[in-house]
This record gives sequence, structure tokens and C-alpha cells, in this order.
Amino acid sequence: MNFLSTNTPLRMSNHHLVTRRFKSKSKSLLLMGLVLFSTVLSGCDIFGAAIDERAPRIQIVRPFDEALVSGRNLLIAVAAEALGDGNYVSYININVNGIRAGEAVFNGTSYNLKLNTYDYPDGLYRVEAVAFDKFQSRGISAPVLVTIDNVSDGPGPIMDIIDPSEGDEVFGNIRVVARSQPGQPFVTRVDLLVDGVPVLSETDSIGNDSFVFDYDTSALGLGEHTLEVKAYSGPSVFRISDSVTINITTDSGQNDGRPGTLRWKGFGMNGEVEGAPAIGFNSDIYFGTTSDTLYSFSPTGSLKWKFPTKGAIRSSVLVGNNEDIFVTAEGGRLYGLTSQGQRLWGWATNYSTGAEVRSSPTLGSDGTIYFGDSAGKLHAVNSFDGLRAGSNWPVSVTSSSIVVPPVIGRDRTIFVASTDGHVYAYDPSGQRVWKTPDNIGSVMVGMAMVEKQVSVTLPTGDRRTTTAVILYVASNSGVLYAIAGEDGSILWSYQLSSPVLSSPLRSSPIVGPDGTIYVGTDTGLIALNQDTNAFTPRLRFVHVASDVGTPVIDSNEVIYFMAGKTLHAINPNNTPYWQYQLKTEADGPLTITRDGGLIVAGNDYRLYSFETGSVGLNPEQWPTFQRNSRHTGRLGIDATDG
Repeated sequence: MNFLSTNTPLRMSNHHLVTRRFKSKSKSLLLMGLVLFSTVLSGCDIFGAAIDERAPRIQIVRPFDEALVSGRNLLIAVAAEALGDGNYVSYININVNGIRAGEAVFNGTSYNLKLNTYDYPDGLYRVEAVAFDKFQSRGISAPVLVTIDNVSDGPGPIMDIIDPSEGDEVFGNIRVVARSQPGQPFVTRVDLLVDGVPVLSETDSIGNDSFVFDYDTSALGLGEHTLEVKAYSGPSVFRISDSVTINITTDSGQNDGRPGTLRWKGFGMNGEVEGAPAIGFNSDIYFGTTSDTLYSFSPTGSLKWKFPTKGAIRSSVLVGNNEDIFVTAEGGRLYGLTSQGQRLWGWATNYSTGAEVRSSPTLGSDGTIYFGDSAGKLHAVNSFDGLRAGSNWPVSVTSSSIVVPPVIGRDRTIFVASTDGHVYAYDPSGQRVWKTPDNIGSVMVGMAMVEKQVSVTLPTGDRRTTTAVILYVASNSGVLYAIAGEDGSILWSYQLSSPVLSSPLRSSPIVGPDGTIYVGTDTGLIALNQDTNAFTPRLRFVHVASDVGTPVIDSNEVIYFMAGKTLHAINPNNTPYWQYQLKTEADGPLTITRDGGLIVAGNDYRLYSFETGSVGLNPEQWPTFQRNSRHTGRLGIDATDG
């Protein structure tokens, strides 16, 4: 191996450093030089050749001189080589203040020993490495001075590293996230320890007592390395976290833009995400959580801002035509905010319903926002001032809850489904147009809507082509219905899963560019084709998987969905494309950004972005929850808006 002639400190990122770099001191290498470069030739091997018995060259490459160290995982990394043909390093001892601390083990690139610094009182120590070759010639490294700092003046805050996870394989730049446990003292500073040496420091949390470090691992050798954090609640009051071991690998295709690779992970949110993340025209990502908070993340996964709401957010965010943000909360309010998280409607900020709200908002072509509430009312609110859209609004649709978002036709008809088992149609003035005559069962998931060209035979015998609006509605009994938008009549129904054995659906139906209807069940993703003229469904395929959520289709016609803790990507012919084990579930629908990023909001308080290799959502039909990534939920004006 190559002998390293100088100490190489850990590479730092743009964060300010905890420990300053010390200038290289001119050290006398006289003693080492006498050992390294003196040549002693004696004896012959069995073939009569002279044997080179010069001492091995050896140097401590980590930690760097005068480092501050802590914890149970101080890595002593040593570079060594034996001199002379056929010679090799037999073993290396690590000495602390002249006393043997252990033997370093070769890991393929260096000789390593992990030192538990808790075995030593706080203070300054001299670390040396001693190498022996096969002839027992001894080489001694130049000493490295380290200061152990483990003893706190009091019980510091308890923090955990929540990302990366134990055993994760990483390469290049990584994001390390630490979170304070509930009930801990206020955290004033957090140091990131890499192999026992503090390399980065943060004093600003990203919310919920979480701290983020962006760290370049390229200065570390391949193999296992240890991460810890040292959390302070005062100048000398701290606690060191439990360690997380990562495995640094070569760049074998990671983050190279291939479909299925993880682009980034976002942190700083709290609570579960039950709605679908929305994408603004500026590519920012918006979503709400059950912790009564609306969040905004940048396109690269950094938290931009958060806004508190009265009540949990179980709906999806709506992005308006002016990049304004609208979201409902269980406390009975519709909130309007700018893309910077500022109040949109002055001091009012919100429209109050007086009833619990879980229905996501939908945007009409005239800027009116529609949503339902738990009292069975349908609300219409002017998005520009936060006031009701007319004297007829809100309208009492039913005495049962409305928990799913309305959808809006090209002619501005508003369709709304209720837990009472009926679907209703209203015109923009608030007048009821129709109600489904048959009870289809409670509707708890979003609807899909398409326009189809159909041929009808007139009494004269002539045939005429007309445009029919069809609603696809899944009931909690596991049945998918096709409902005519003209009068509410049921065109057909299809039993998706056993009404006895199945759990309630959590997947909304979506529609692919060829008209295939996709809906997830507890036993798989079901794909149905519809005969245009006969209005009858045919089973195209079932992709077997457990607990399938709402799917989404990209511009390449690849279908994505979560099934338990596994993210699936399949082709339109039902062949697998790729899978990713996420290690967490995701309750809400998936979203695809305009640059082809698949967004998944995990129940582990992380936001994930995956490469799809596409240019965004499929522009045809109804490819995702509420039709597009802004969740406008309408036909017509934004047909190709991803």
C-alpha cells in the first residue's frame, strides 16, 4: 500500500468546525528516520538471497494531531508498509501513553483499532503505533496528541441519530439527522462525532429538536465508520448519543440518476402525512401532518418553513394558480397562505366551518375552492379573499360526513361523495343537479373522473358520438363503481376484494393514458379495462401485494405504489420495474414532481425522493390523486399541468 507521509484531517463541509485545524508542526523525525531508513542486511534465505530487515514504515493517519476526542468509538487508523522483497507487516500495536491499548486490524486499506475513550480519565494523551514485520523488525510512528473530553458537568440532553440507520451503505455526501428525545433540556449545540472526533457543529435546529449535518465521507476510508452526536445544554453540560455504524462503499451506481435510486431524504417534520404532498410551480413541496402543522420543503429536500394549524391535517394541500397554498385542518378551518408561508387573507388567514374537516380542497376554474365537512356541508370559498363564494354557500348535502375531496367537470359541475353512500352533483350556484339513486356504500377515498367519446344510436337509427363524463368511485365495501356524470346512474360495478375478508380501501382509483383503471386493495393492485360502448369492466391484471395505497403514473407510463413498507414500480404490462425497501410505511398517496422525482412521505417523519427517469406525471386522463401534482381535482383548464 502507499505510505502516507502526512497526517490527513477529516474533510469538513460548509458547516463551521468544532475543532480548529492546527498548523503542521515541524517535528523531529530523527528517531523515526533512524529506524525507517537504516538498512540491516543479514543472513540468507533458503535460496541464498539476502533478506532486507529494515523496519516497517508506519504513520497514524487518524485522528489528526491535537484532536479533541470523545465516546466509545475513537478510530485509530494507521498506514504501514514493510520494506524489502517478500517482507510484510506482521502486526501493529497501539500504545496510549506508552501502554499497549490493543492490536490494530487490517481492513483492506488501513490498520484500525477502535478505542473506548471512557476507559481513560479526561485529559491529554500520547498515541503511538508500533509495527512489526515478519522478521520482528519494529517501526514506531510519530506520536499523535489527543485530548479526551467525556465528563460533563451535569446530565445533558439525550439525542438519537435517526438517519442514517445502523448498517446503512453510504457514499460521498450524506445527511446526518439527530433528534432530541421528548422531555429533554433545551439543546444549545450539537456536535457530530465521526469515529470519535467532532467534525461539525450546529446550533440551529430544523424544528422539533432535530439537527441536520451535511457531511462529506470521501475523506474516510472504505468500510465501517461510527457516527455519534454530542448534545449540549450548557457550555460544559453534554451527553454523547448511542453510536450508529455506517459502511462506506465505492460509488457503484448510487445516486447516478438511474430509476429507483434515492435522490434525497428530507427531515424536520413531525407527525404522519395522510394526504398527498403537493408540488408548486416553483417546485417546492407542501404537505400537512397529524401534528397540526403545514410544511414547505425545497426541491432538494430542505425544510423551508412550517405553519401551525388548529387541528390535525389529514387532507392534501392544494396549490392555486398564483402559487398560493390552501389546506384544511380537522379544527374546521381552510387556511390560505403564500408560497413563503405568509397569511394570504390578512389577519383572518382562515375560513372557519364550525365542523371538523378532513376533505381536501378542490379548485374551480374561476378560483373558487370547494370542500366538504363532517356535518355534510359543501363549502365554496373565494380563494382571493377567503370569503364564501355566494349567499347560497355552504349547502347542506347530507347529514353524514364528507371526507373526500370534490371533483369538478369541464362544465364546472361539482361532484361530491359522502359517507352516506351517495354521490351528488351541484352547479356553481349551489343548486343540486342530481343524487345517485342507489346507495353504493360509504365513500372514504378520492374519486377519479374522465371524459370518454361514446357512440349512441338514435331512435332514427342514426349513430352519434358524444362526450360522456364518468366518475370512478370506490366504496368502503371494496366495490368500484362507474357513475355517469350526466345523471348519476351507475354504469357498472366491480367487486375489487372480498367484502367479508377485505379491510377498508385506502387507495383512490386513478386512470392511465389508455383508460386502464388502477386501484389498490389489501391483496394487490388491480387493473381494469372498460369496454367503451358496452360500459363493462374487464380485469386486466392483479399485481399481488399487501396493503396497496393510491398509485401514480409517470410520463413513461410506469405505475408506482406503496405496499406495506415496499415501494413498487411496475410496467403497464404488469412486469416489475424496480422495488425499494423503505423500512417504513406511507399512509398518503404518492406524488411525482415536474423533473421526475417520486415523492413519498414516510411514517418515520422522513420525506423521500426517488429517481423515475421520467419528465413528471403522465399528462393524460387521471394519473394521480386529484389529477395533478397541485391537486386541483378538475378537468379542462389544467389538463397537462403536472
